[in-house]
Amino acid sequence: MRAILVAPPAKGARLGDAPTPTLGPGQVRVRTLECGICGTDRDIASGLYGQTPPGRADLVLGHENLGRVLETGSGVVDFAAGDLVVATVRRGCGRCRFCRANRSDFCETGEFTERGIRGRDGYLADEYVEEPEYLVRVPKRLRSVAVLLEPLSVVEKAVEQGQALLARLKAPAGPAPPPPAALIAGTGAIGILAAFRLRLAGFEVTAIDRHGDDTPAGRLLATIGAHHVNAASGLDALGPAKFELIVEASGSASLDFDLLQRLGPNGALVLTGIPSADRPPFLVAGGGLLRDVVLENQALVGSVNANRTYFALGLRHLAQFRRRWGEAVGGVVTERRPLEEFAAVLTAPTTGAMKSVLVVHPE
Repeated sequence: MRAILVAPPAKGARLGDAPTPTLGPGQVRVRTLECGICGTDRDIASGLYGQTPPGRADLVLGHENLGRVLETGSGVVDFAAGDLVVATVRRGCGRCRFCRANRSDFCETGEFTERGIRGRDGYLADEYVEEPEYLVRVPKRLRSVAVLLEPLSVVEKAVEQGQALLARLKAPAGPAPPPPAALIAGTGAIGILAAFRLRLAGFEVTAIDRHGDDTPAGRLLATIGAHHVNAASGLDALGPAKFELIVEASGSASLDFDLLQRLGPNGALVLTGIPSADRPPFLVAGGGLLRDVVLENQALVGSVNANRTYFALGLRHLAQFRRRWGEAVGGVVTERRPLEEFAAVLTAPTTGAMKSVLVVHPE
């Protein structure tokens, strides 16, 4: 079958042949329809990280997926041919308490695998075989936006972590406070989906990037009532504003430290971007930053991956985005291109693109 193959740490990706997986008892065979491309895929194709399956020279790329069930093995009762499905990404170590409880996003051993990333083939192929426990059925009405479910699951977890930190305050009863203010750093798919999610939760949302308002991201933010700020010249563009919750989705280590200065008292900063470990070191006023964290009861947390619970939550919220803002969430997908154009998408995405999607099987 066709597949996009990489061989980390070597650079590059190619469209080649991979063995068609064999369906076994209790398994589901899925035809891949679409795969979203993100920074992780581009980093793997650049040789920055990634791990092939044991004994293999290459890895099938791709973890953001949408497919249709082709057939099921004996004993499968929850899925049937024709179902639309999205598969989760991480497979737990099977040993730690969190992986045994189907919460592999909190794996304690670090011995997990991840589809299309670490030790297990991904979804940029004609088809794949999967265990039912890692599949989420998608309603037909969400077909056009379902490829966003994997990145949305990451957002769901990050927002939950942030809200849990804010809830630690146990705010006293009294007059209703004004809507909480949230800042989102970065307007790729994760940042924009975080804006949707936080607006749905009642936050006043400001999102920053290095572009003017007349971009797909800027226009989409305006549609959902979020504010867009061009911070190309620095965070001074925000004026004196401070925020209860900040969701970082840029992967810039220097920006992460600057964002701490934008936290209000008792605020929480959730990091989702993954900075390069090879960048040159830089100086920060660590004493002043940490002094404020302590004296103002602030919290800083990292959030990565998402278990099946967050995929189910994302489906529910995708439907709510539709009810509140119509087809706006579909605008997060700024380009769909055929599988054969994978190289252009992996190396040079369209300027201003939030989510690039490769179509494996159009229908």
